[in-house]
Amino acid sequence: MTNYYLGADMGGTLIKIAIVDDKANVIEEAVVNTDINASPKSVIENIVEVFKKFKNYNKVKTIGIGIAGDIDFKQGIVRFSPNLPKWNKVQLKKDIEKLTGKTVFVDNDANTAAIGAYWLDVKAKADNMVCVTLGTGVGGGIIINKKLFRGNSGTAGEIGHITVVPDGRKCNCGNYGCAETYIGVRHIVKETIDLLKTKKSKYIVKLANNDIEQITPKLLSQAAEKGDVVAKKVWNNAGEKLGILLADIIDFFNPDCIVLCGGISNAGDLIIKPAKEQIKKRAFKTAAKACKIIVSKYTSKLGVVGAAMLVKN
Repeated sequence: MTNYYLGADMGGTLIKIAIVDDKANVIEEAVVNTDINASPKSVIENIVEVFKKFKNYNKVKTIGIGIAGDIDFKQGIVRFSPNLPKWNKVQLKKDIEKLTGKTVFVDNDANTAAIGAYWLDVKAKADNMVCVTLGTGVGGGIIINKKLFRGNSGTAGEIGHITVVPDGRKCNCGNYGCAETYIGVRHIVKETIDLLKTKKSKYIVKLANNDIEQITPKLLSQAAEKGDVVAKKVWNNAGEKLGILLADIIDFFNPDCIVLCGGISNAGDLIIKPAKEQIKKRAFKTAAKACKIIVSKYTSKLGVVGAAMLVKN
C-alpha cells in the first residue's frame, strides 16, 4: 500500500503545496501567492482550504511545513520569519492540527530543502549528506546516518555563517567574513556594481539595458558565457569563497556528497570550477575524492518535497 504525505513550502512570494508518495514523487501540487500583509490566521486557513481540495487529501496522515526563520521544531512554533513580518510566535503546528486533525511537523526551510535533496537528488542512497542553499542568503542542512541533524538548539546547518575571510565583510548576523557575504545574491550583485566603477564590461551594462538595478546572477552568467571579463571575475571570486566553504565542510563532516541548490547554483561551471580548484587545494585528498559535488536538478521542488517527507526524517 502506498503512503501519501502532504507538504507546504512557505516562501515570501509563493506557497508551494504538494502531496508526494513513498518515493517522493509528486502526485498533486498547487501554488498560491503569499500575502505577507495578511494575519497568520488568515494565511493558515487559506492553505488548509487548498489542502482539502486535493483528491488524495483523505489518504494523508501527516503534513509537513517548511518556512524560513527561527523555528521551534519540537513545538512547531514559528518564533520569527523574515519572509512573513507578522509571524511572531505563531503556533503553526497546533493551529493546522486543529483545522485538519492530522499530525503536523514544522521546520526551517533549509532543513526541508536538505531532506528534499536527500530524496530527489541522491534517491535516499547517501548515509551522510550536506545540502548548501545558494540564494539571497546561504543556508544548509545536514543529513547524518540518513537522518536530519538539527543540533542542540535546532540551528545546525547555518553554513552561510561559517567564516571564509577573517575580518572580512560585515554580515547581517553581526559576524565578519561570513560565506553569505561573498556568495549570496545581494553581495554578488553589489560586487559587480563596485567593479564596474573601475573596470570596463563589454556585456553586463548592455544586457542590463544601461540600468545597473537590473543586474542579476542570471544576467551575469549570460555575460560571463560571452566572455565578459568583469562577470567572469565576479563568478571566479564567488567560486573561490564557495570552494573554501566546501573544503571546510568536507574536512569537518566527511560527507558522501554535497548537494548545491538555489539560484546561484545555476551558474554551473562558472562557480563550480573555481570552487573545485579550492577544494583540491585545501581539503584532505581522501575526503575530497570520496565526496561528490552535485548541483541539484530539483531546486524548485526541494522545499515542498522535503516538507512532505519530514515525517520520515
